[in-house]
Amino acid sequence: METYPFTSREQVFDYLDSYASQRKEEIDRGQLGKEQGLIKSYLIETRHDGDEDPPSLDVVLGGAGWRLDSIDGESLYHVRDAGGEIGFLEPLSSRHWALHSTQATKRADKAVNNAILNTAQLDHIWFAGSYFQAIWQNLILPQMPERFVTMKFEHLCRFEDGNWDGRDNEPDEAVGDGEWIERRASVLAITERSGQINQFLSRLQKIHPPFNAIKMLRIPATDTRGGYDFWSRGKVTYRAPEFRDGRSQIFSIARLYEQTTRAIERQLWFQAEKTRLRNGSDSITFTGSPVTLTFEPPLPLSTFQNLVATTFDMGQGPLRLMGNPIRLSERKVHVYGVDLHLWQRIYLEMTPKHMTVVLPRGTCGNTIHRLVTNIQRYVAPTINVFIGDTRYSDLIQNVFLGKETM
Repeated sequence: METYPFTSREQVFDYLDSYASQRKEEIDRGQLGKEQGLIKSYLIETRHDGDEDPPSLDVVLGGAGWRLDSIDGESLYHVRDAGGEIGFLEPLSSRHWALHSTQATKRADKAVNNAILNTAQLDHIWFAGSYFQAIWQNLILPQMPERFVTMKFEHLCRFEDGNWDGRDNEPDEAVGDGEWIERRASVLAITERSGQINQFLSRLQKIHPPFNAIKMLRIPATDTRGGYDFWSRGKVTYRAPEFRDGRSQIFSIARLYEQTTRAIERQLWFQAEKTRLRNGSDSITFTGSPVTLTFEPPLPLSTFQNLVATTFDMGQGPLRLMGNPIRLSERKVHVYGVDLHLWQRIYLEMTPKHMTVVLPRGTCGNTIHRLVTNIQRYVAPTINVFIGDTRYSDLIQNVFLGKETM
């Protein structure tokens, strides 16, 4: 059996701090090696708090072909698969993990994406544009208005003139010369002082809606140069010389994300409660609220029909849902479906103007983050999202302000 050199988390973190420092020096000199990957942390959703007797790490990740070797007992693991080294897995809470990897982007991305696609217990953490704006407005702007921030925006019209092609071009360390299918797209980036961005971003979003579809936000490092690129699919790329600082930022963001997801579940989960009245009769009380996504402007009919056909007839696309669409007309569809994360039920009504989503108790609230993120990126950059009668962006803001508790 191969003997791994690290026997404690401190040794691992010292190694990753040293590695981050070396890579930052190479970035500053413009000499980052093609085979030397930056540190990446992948944030992974596992389960919600309603699960009873959840499966162990070994059981879940064994199904993905990952092998775990404990480094310090219970809180840090060395991870391999059939291709060799992947990285270090660290549980952040009862429902979130972080995989820290120094492997090249292509290798690490493939390992994580394959594990999530092939394991129902796993999903990415999804940062929608509203979530990135909350991080920037509440955590960066008040504390670091003079620090430089990078935002990347991307809206790809994948359903406008055809069905999903199965590709997701997401180069985050280098831009290659891959072939692209020609279709309408907006891929934009801004690097500016945080305070300056505050003066013009809202106006840009009104003029050009794809500025609402934020794909990446670089959070400045706390006390040093550089920062940490948080991507919409829950991936964090380290462009600063300190691993521990980036890990601390990840813990803070993941904790707020978990609070937001729990708030969504508290408000949405539909269930019927039976109570016995004094006269001996039974009363049924329904609790829960729907999610409403309104498209502004309404989707073209072809886009709407391509989205429905790709997601449900073909079982493809980014929404990760399955079901048989009941077409009430060419502009209205009902779906009694299943969310492929945890295989729980989900009910939808879809039209070119809106999408109404009902989550029965037990369906993970992370589903809503995934829907909003991917619809904004691939379908419509401007959408109004309400969790019951609360705007999605307001719910996120309430969590950041401490108005929503665990």
